[in-house]
Amino acid sequence: MNSAFRTVSVISLLIALMAMTASAQGSKLTLDDCIELAIQKRASIIAARGAESLARAGQRSALGAFLPRIYASYNYGRGKETDIEPPTVVVDEFGDTLAIIDEQDFGTSTSLTVSAAISVIDFSNFFDLFGATAAKKAAHLDVINSEQDLIYSVKLAYYGYLAAVENVRVQEKAVARSEESLKLTQSRYDLGSASLSEVLKQKVQYGRDQLSFLRARNAVVTTWASLAYTIGIDANSDVEFLAEYEVREFDGTLDDAIAFGIEHEPGLLAAEAEVSAAKHGVRSGFASYLPTLNARYSFTRSDGTRAYPLVFDYSSNQRTWGFSVDWNIFDGFSREYRVTSAKVSLNNSRARMADTRNNVIQEIKTAFHEIEQQREAQKVATESVDAAQEDFNITQEKYNLGAATILDLLDAQASLTDAQVEKIRADFDLNLAVSQLENAMGKM
Repeated sequence: MNSAFRTVSVISLLIALMAMTASAQGSKLTLDDCIELAIQKRASIIAARGAESLARAGQRSALGAFLPRIYASYNYGRGKETDIEPPTVVVDEFGDTLAIIDEQDFGTSTSLTVSAAISVIDFSNFFDLFGATAAKKAAHLDVINSEQDLIYSVKLAYYGYLAAVENVRVQEKAVARSEESLKLTQSRYDLGSASLSEVLKQKVQYGRDQLSFLRARNAVVTTWASLAYTIGIDANSDVEFLAEYEVREFDGTLDDAIAFGIEHEPGLLAAEAEVSAAKHGVRSGFASYLPTLNARYSFTRSDGTRAYPLVFDYSSNQRTWGFSVDWNIFDGFSREYRVTSAKVSLNNSRARMADTRNNVIQEIKTAFHEIEQQREAQKVATESVDAAQEDFNITQEKYNLGAATILDLLDAQASLTDAQVEKIRADFDLNLAVSQLENAMGKM
């Protein structure tokens, strides 16, 4: 008994020292701190933000279809002309031949061309821009939805950790009660008013309570690691979490919750934005059957030399402009495929939106009724703790007076511990149900 008691005392001392050290360092993370860290570090959020960046780039690209395309080119050349037929004959004033030129160099020639073209009327561009804008909105809502799912996971892990810490306190009190009962039983046995069997039974209960305490301590380590993983910090770090347990509540009716969810749940809003983007995709496909109007302009500056019949310098400026009407009459059924593909995407997005809406309503209803159930369970658990505490006090007093057996006392001890554990579970389940409802509503 003394060895086991010393073990429990050492563990309790370690817990106290850890708490004092963390308090002195002021490094304990709150739930909000955990959420902020998770949003910064988790891969799912980083991926969602990357998809949003791509959607934003897609919107810029669609907007760029309305801007002119500008091109520039520069050409440089230098050459030599040979085997000129007929050759150039140079004679002097007396009629004497001075040279026969059948080859000659010509100098550098350069040209700079700047041109621009713009699509004046192309209805597909309008619908592509509208669709890209809707896709960007959907991607942003997907980021929010991913963040809310992560927040819910953080809350689940955080509440699990708090419940484990609270359970350690309950099991520690159970060990203390069991130890006091063992001392009392041993004293009565020494006085001859209790049997050896009673002492042995109380020793067994004491051992069980110690084992439950150690299991509770292990659960704290496990839930700490789970929370650390969820928020993306090193599992070997010495970070501490603030173990303040607060039971949460939800005020509002079921209709209020459903109405809020339909209006604010990011997954549903993203699905609606995807439907909008798909509609514009269909319109863009049909618009490809229409003619387009394009305008163009170019400017070319040329400088150089020419070599035949004699080398001479030249330069010029050339400007051209105009417009074209283009009508794709037949393209091998590519447009038909595009329209069909867009219609399929629209039907799929509509089906996903309807499924998402039904799922949101179903999750809200489930979580709302779960809150009602857990609220009642919490009330019963609180009353059970009060009743078990009173029953233990009475039974212990009776045992002290010899009016109750050791079995009665053991039952009262176990009942009190079970009631306290059940109270922790009820608080945890209520917090979890509230978080589930807020997640389903898009309120986190």
